[in-house]
Amino acid sequence: MPDENLKAEMIRLLPKLRSFALRLCRNPEQADDLVQTTCERAIRSLDQFDPSTRLDSWMFRILQNFYLNSQRDAANRARLFDVAMLDFEESFDGDKAVANSLELQKVQAFIEHLDEDNREVLLKIAVEGRSYKEVAEELDVPIGTVTSRLARARLKLREWLETTDTAPEVKLRNLSGGVS
Repeated sequence: MPDENLKAEMIRLLPKLRSFALRLCRNPEQADDLVQTTCERAIRSLDQFDPSTRLDSWMFRILQNFYLNSQRDAANRARLFDVAMLDFEESFDGDKAVANSLELQKVQAFIEHLDEDNREVLLKIAVEGRSYKEVAEELDVPIGTVTSRLARARLKLREWLETTDTAPEVKLRNLSGGVS
């Protein structure tokens, strides 16, 4: 916990820190965020502060380093996004996108025809990314039950995907045990 003199000195530095931040980024909201982050980092790192140095120099360096790092990170993200978009634009295949969309619709229709217990577990784990334990607690069943329901749903889905020689409606009727 910083002593009272150090706290008071940090508070006195706030207007100067904000002015410096504003000169760096030329945006009042971003400057306020920079000052807040600087203060948070300074307080968190007080054990690294050398009392024989000037507090203002130390805090200005924290602010400047954070600003420069965030600018560099933003530039890297923008560059990576541009590269990803170039790959996307060059590799976009409308026919393939339509085929994928149709296949997704078929899979969604298949999932709707699963037994409710199996469908619920499949969606919660495979789509929502929830853990077996969370799903078991929510459904008030043992984890083993969740595991077996998921295995049954995945097996039926795998069988359905492997049988490509019949129409989707026939596949649905055969695998769900009922009428689609």
